[in-house]
Amino acid sequence: MITDFVDGYKNTITGKFDAKRGNVPSANSNKKELSGGAKIKVHFYNLYKQFVGYNATSEYTDSDIDRAIMLHEGDTIPGFPSVDVFVYLIQPQLEKLREPALDLLQDVYHMLEQMAQGIVDRIFMRFPALIPEVMDIIIGVI
Repeated sequence: MITDFVDGYKNTITGKFDAKRGNVPSANSNKKELSGGAKIKVHFYNLYKQFVGYNATSEYTDSDIDRAIMLHEGDTIPGFPSVDVFVYLIQPQLEKLREPALDLLQDVYHMLEQMAQGIVDRIFMRFPALIPEVMDIIIGVI
């Protein structure tokens, strides 16, 4: 049963055809429903769409960049800025991406949990007392 769960979960995420999973199209089914992995991929693409054309250096003037280079020049060879300059300039821009990325991770976590719950319910339906125990282990792994 555990092997069936692992195979079903992997197939759901990868979008692989699995007759056991019940993704055989029937006359009444919604053929446009995406697999679990495809839904997750759509969420990632939607996050990236928000930042299409985003220019991290648009807020910096040439004098700001020159100042950052002078601040972090240290003993480096002139004309070859330190990596610290890049980190100094990009860190505030990365902070703007933190909150949307954390929200995305939370959404993906919930989707993975829901996929697991559906597969566990189907596979362990003969042993309903095991379902909460198995789900606790799965949630711990996720």
